[in-house]
Amino acid sequence: MNGAQIPMFIAVLVVLLLAGTGILLSTNRRRKHSRRNQLKQRLRNITFHDQAKDDRLVSFEREELKRKGRPEESIEDRMERAVSRWERDNAAADPVY
Repeated sequence: MNGAQIPMFIAVLVVLLLAGTGILLSTNRRRKHSRRNQLKQRLRNITFHDQAKDDRLVSFEREELKRKGRPEESIEDRMERAVSRWERDNAAADPVY
């Protein structure tokens, strides 16, 4: 490689690295939204699409973490906790359908 080709090679390499990083970040964001949507749908099914109940279940988990002195978690983690708590609390109950 001569002197003029090296800076061009470095520029192309940097562009490719930045594009790859953007793709990875985009995929991670998509995965996070997919998880959130799945959890949101699970909560909706549990509460028969009652948004107020969904909000209360997730809010309860936030308050429980505060009460226990634990750091706040992401909305996805709180939603997952709400679903798990509901399933655990209602495991012995008769199925609705």
